[in-house]
Amino acid sequence: MKINKDKHIGRVLFIVEGSHTEFSVLRRIFCNIMGYSYIEKRRNRPNCFVSNQDRFSRVAVVNTRESNIRDISENEDYLDNVFDLLREEFQFPVEQSAIYYLFDRDPLSNTKPELIESYIRSLANPYDNADGYKAGQLLLSYPSIESYIISNFVDRTSDIRLLLGSDAKAYIADNRAIQLNKISEGTLIKAANEFLQYLSSEQINYDIDNFAPASHAVFTKQEQDYLAGDGFRLLSMLTLAFLQMGILEIDP
Repeated sequence: MKINKDKHIGRVLFIVEGSHTEFSVLRRIFCNIMGYSYIEKRRNRPNCFVSNQDRFSRVAVVNTRESNIRDISENEDYLDNVFDLLREEFQFPVEQSAIYYLFDRDPLSNTKPELIESYIRSLANPYDNADGYKAGQLLLSYPSIESYIISNFVDRTSDIRLLLGSDAKAYIADNRAIQLNKISEGTLIKAANEFLQYLSSEQINYDIDNFAPASHAVFTKQEQDYLAGDGFRLLSMLTLAFLQMGILEIDP
């Protein structure tokens, strides 16, 4: 696994549910590590944060109206207004961007597995979808985005089983070696290897550029574990975006 620091990625939009951790993680990676231009608009803040660096690589991060996965297809007026802001104020054409939806599988915040499963099937490509939704790739974290942070620092992350996002937050609080501000090029590679190790351990075949079947297999296995009372195996699909963009590259 290697990181391509000089990779130009064009325009990439992340639509996220949380208004804090996801922004902190993505800003750390795209601003501090990769040195890309970056825009963020949080639902609970009136202003945008903007960092102008690499003009060939621009990342925008925005919220859905509420912290709930159903807002992907409901409350679309809110997202449309945010997209208009990106187009008009920042010359960021959403329709010409790769789009990722970064959401948690936390069963307290996202309570309808059948809806999540439908998004997995229809949000299957960051550039093009044909099933009535805006283009995009759904990136789920089990049980929450904190799993990605943990995978940057803890070996065999997916051997850890937790039920809720609050449990993942508590795990980080109890392990001081896990610090978001210490995420680095090296830890990004480690997190990617943890992601691939999970797929291997579950014998899930995958195609990085056509990941929806593998994503559905992950969801099915994770749901079985959760319903059995075992908790989710810690996993975040955020790494998939970095692999699809070419920021991370698997060794041949």
